[in-house]
Amino acid sequence: MTENAENKCTPFSQQLAYINKGTLDAELTETLAMIIQAVRETRKKGSVTLVLSVEMLNTRTDDQMKVTPDIKFNKPKLDLADTVMFSTADGDLLRDDPDQMKMDLKVIDTTSKPAPISLQQHG
Repeated sequence: MTENAENKCTPFSQQLAYINKGTLDAELTETLAMIIQAVRETRKKGSVTLVLSVEMLNTRTDDQMKVTPDIKFNKPKLDLADTVMFSTADGDLLRDDPDQMKMDLKVIDTTSKPAPISLQQHG
């Protein structure tokens, strides 16, 4: 691109505002905010990519262009916690080890209760 052509072109940021009557700009703003929130939450890398496909609207004229936007993004996710489970020969998963002996455990209430107050009169 020559320096002369650069000065005559509309800035990209302004072109972006024209595409889809401003809705593309608004959608990109929302998408970027969503990615920033996810990056802050996960501390992982995210991305937003804008692809503008440009083609001739028809072959009869040289001045009509069709611009089709496509927004792609990579939103980072939190790592899910691991769960240790036990498998059986028939393909089932169990929370408890089937080979472990079962014990009848009970919760004991260890909270202390106040002693009863005597209402006897001293005379």
